[in-house]
Amino acid sequence: MVNSAPRLPTEEPARLRRRPSIVLLFVVSLAVSGVAGLLSHAAGNNVPGAILTGGGAFAGALGLLLAVAHYAGAPGQD
Repeated sequence: MVNSAPRLPTEEPARLRRRPSIVLLFVVSLAVSGVAGLLSHAAGNNVPGAILTGGGAFAGALGLLLAVAHYAGAPGQD
């Protein structure tokens, strides 16, 4: 008897196709936050203040990049 069960699509889920672009957004945000923290410390702020500046830069950069990726239709998004 021939198995006539329908085959499932072999295409990977959308969340797996989107993963490289999300990782890239995190890496760019980390770079932005590192530069912001170093510049803040070089400008004379203490270390805790520079860490807070870097954290704020990370949150701002990641939020902005995620919004741009969402509205621009980053590769791999449905």
